[in-house]
Amino acid sequence: MTRQRIVAAFVETLEDEAADDISMAAVAKRAKVAERTIYRHFKTRAELFAAAGEWIENNVFSYIPFSSPDELPEIFRKLCKRFDRHPHLARAIAMTRAGRQVRAGFRRHLIDQHRKAMAPLARHLPAKEVRQAEALASYLNNVLAWNAMREDFGMTSGEIADAIEWALTTLLKDVRQRDAAASRGAKPGKSARKRTAAAKVTAE
Repeated sequence: MTRQRIVAAFVETLEDEAADDISMAAVAKRAKVAERTIYRHFKTRAELFAAAGEWIENNVFSYIPFSSPDELPEIFRKLCKRFDRHPHLARAIAMTRAGRQVRAGFRRHLIDQHRKAMAPLARHLPAKEVRQAEALASYLNNVLAWNAMREDFGMTSGEIADAIEWALTTLLKDVRQRDAAASRGAKPGKSARKRTAAAKVTAE
């Protein structure tokens, strides 16, 4: 119970202060424990941050598993609604140094999930293009995208979800087209180059 109270206090402090650094004294005060009690339950700050990240995903934003990248637009739409319910915490996780440390473990897991989901779509693509596709899918489906569009463009969560769906749908369509072309041994744009060469010969 004490351990859970400390984690909850840390998350509340991160949400309220949205600071780059969270003092253990502030967490201890909010949890109503001595600062040394925190270190009895968490040997390092990194250990506490990891526990906080897990708590946030389980109790606030809730990780949504997926097996296909085609599921991502609808998943992101659901996440936008959850970010709206806790906008200060979502922003803190996106923008502060402490927040980035909190979500580091989860991001590694999520990136791995994106990699596995994208694999069937990109069997024939060069490694560079596969990596680019994985990175784009991963960072479109991200609290950073929600926060940037919300703050920089004043977009609502519905508008953000629509934009991300547009981007993801376009990306996935292109990946499929590129992979199909690669499976045939063709390169994107090869037919266009052939037409240009034929036109040049005709002109000559």
